[in-house]
Amino acid sequence: MLRTLLIPALAALTLTACSPNPITAPADGVLPPPPFTDDTMPAAFKDHLPWNPAGQDVKNGPMGLQYIVLKEGPDGGRQPGATDRVSVHYEGRLATGEKFDSSLDRGEPASFRLNQVIPGWTMGLQEMSEGDEYLFYIPSALAYGDQPRGDVIKAGDDLVFLVQLLGIEVPKVADAAAWQKYFPWNPDAPEVVKTESGLQYAVLSSGDAAGAPPVNGQFVLVHYEGRLAETGALFDSSYERGEPEAFPSNGLIEGWVEALALMKPGDRWMVYIPANLAYGAEGTPGGPIPPNAPLQFEVELISVMQ
Repeated sequence: MLRTLLIPALAALTLTACSPNPITAPADGVLPPPPFTDDTMPAAFKDHLPWNPAGQDVKNGPMGLQYIVLKEGPDGGRQPGATDRVSVHYEGRLATGEKFDSSLDRGEPASFRLNQVIPGWTMGLQEMSEGDEYLFYIPSALAYGDQPRGDVIKAGDDLVFLVQLLGIEVPKVADAAAWQKYFPWNPDAPEVVKTESGLQYAVLSSGDAAGAPPVNGQFVLVHYEGRLAETGALFDSSYERGEPEAFPSNGLIEGWVEALALMKPGDRWMVYIPANLAYGAEGTPGGPIPPNAPLQFEVELISVMQ
């Protein structure tokens, strides 16, 4: 219905498993230092690279995954399921120690569903509870296999991740009370704002007053639910899918383009879009929107991407 563009955190691959390559300790039993170090390398990597699959603290996960528990969260912390959305901080390095990604460097946690990432992450995070901090050794077959990624990860590379599971996110849901209040749509309600084009909206909640609307087709991240304004029939909902959508702010039906140009990040509106600003006389042939159908949307502008 709306144009959907995905912004994956880590690309998911379905690959055959293998075990970590064994590392043989020298005769004196002392492992050499990591072959690649830098001043920013966290102690967990310095302490455990090169990876010793037979190390005292190493635990075996499924299909060749291995991990070390660095820190345990509070008692009673939840464990994520395979489709839960989680918030994590992480740093990823090759088994040789070279860094390729770090949310810690960016200062912003990553958020994604467990079934949207590499298999080693999907499996490993299900071993964790909220507040835990683990070091994962992910063999290449549970990572990117024979497909290089970016400038650092080469075909066949094994990966090591420092991961902090910050929390399991509760999915957002559509505002049932707002729908009860604003359906059917009443254009004469005192809070309804009308524009010259015929677009109408009511503000459910406001974001930062200092925020700026999207311009020049900037990408936006939104949650929304769309219904036929005449019948209330649901035809699309990012809330039901449990995933916000990202798309260029000028690449949608006219009513959406106009509404987004007026919204600031954090704003949540109920929007009425007349047919001529939606799908017009054609509707969506073979789809759920009939000809000349006005539409009603709950729209939450989560962020504008710079």
